[in-house]
Amino acid sequence: MSQIFRNVPLHNMDFQWWNPTRIIFGNGKVRDLADDLGLDWQFDGRSRACVVTDQGVKGAGLLDYLLDALKGSAIEVAAVFDRVLEEADREQVYEIAKVAADAGADFWIALGGGSVMDACKAAAVLESNGGELEDYVGLYLVPAESKPIICIPTTAGTGSEVTWGAVVMDRAQKKKLIIGDYKFIPKLAVLDPELTKSLPRHLVAATALDALTHSIGALASKDRQDLSNAIAFRAVEMIADNIEQAWHTNGENLDVRSKMLIASCMSGIAFQTALPGADHGIGHTAGALHHLHHGLAVAIANLYVMEFNMKEVPHVYATVARALGVKDDGLPDEVLGMKAIERLRDLYARVGVKYSYKDYGFPTDESTVEALIEQSMDDACMAFNPVGISRTPAFETLVRRCIGI
Repeated sequence: MSQIFRNVPLHNMDFQWWNPTRIIFGNGKVRDLADDLGLDWQFDGRSRACVVTDQGVKGAGLLDYLLDALKGSAIEVAAVFDRVLEEADREQVYEIAKVAADAGADFWIALGGGSVMDACKAAAVLESNGGELEDYVGLYLVPAESKPIICIPTTAGTGSEVTWGAVVMDRAQKKKLIIGDYKFIPKLAVLDPELTKSLPRHLVAATALDALTHSIGALASKDRQDLSNAIAFRAVEMIADNIEQAWHTNGENLDVRSKMLIASCMSGIAFQTALPGADHGIGHTAGALHHLHHGLAVAIANLYVMEFNMKEVPHVYATVARALGVKDDGLPDEVLGMKAIERLRDLYARVGVKYSYKDYGFPTDESTVEALIEQSMDDACMAFNPVGISRTPAFETLVRRCIGI
């Protein structure tokens, strides 16, 4: 029997596992989408799609790739919204919902990274339920099920194609709105590695580290359990083994890109049942206060959150060390946990990622620091951190370390 989890007590043996998304994986699988839908009862009687994407995906030719795949089939593309911003925007969610409603679309296709998928999911909630987006911010506040959603990820990062969450930016309030409910979880995820070939290097790194942080956060979550542990552990292994090659080969190695795409999806499955903690609480807020890629924001925070949590869950981070390939050698859990952080720092450096927010232009003035401290404490993910979060000198120091001051 594997000894990897021998010292990892579960927070609570009671849990609910809900993962209804059908997953299709394989090179070129987008070309088979129309045939797959014809065999899927979840889409019976539905033929008018609203496609949601962004300009980067369109510019890479991936929107045309999808539209060509649907030509001549029973699926009609009723509407296309191709202007999703890098951080999904509250105002755009209203636009997308209106575009779909006006076109009479009866299901959704999200083609893109996490921002596109989250914008599509939030728009689906709004289009089916009306009202204001803020009515649904929180957990389990969505009254009616959305029209079916298909997610086709073009990055190996968020895992949003299999999750019951959507995060969108409220730029006026400088905060992120988090909606969580099974009423809009995607019905189908199509993982086609060919769609990740054109991903630029800096996004390969940022999105991969997002997925890695999801899995580490799931392993440490207050809601961790055996199912999420097993999936998250394997995802950490796969990302650690393949991220450098994915970064160096510029999409030429489809085997590596395939493994990264699967690991990203696994991370999504793991963290939707064992939500991450302070790494995402701080990262969400940092991204809202300043233009900072979500993957970088949470990955940088994770370095310091692991130290912050170390005394409480050293066994968890010792497990992370093993997944990252650190030799056990009978070392105490806390020593192994610190070696996991060292290994992560080395991995970040190898794919060109720095260790602080200020390295990416995040302001260091006291008013911004104060806003990050105060607002991050209110993030929903903080409830799942293994160490309770309140305004203590230790937490203030944690936030300052993330910034790099």
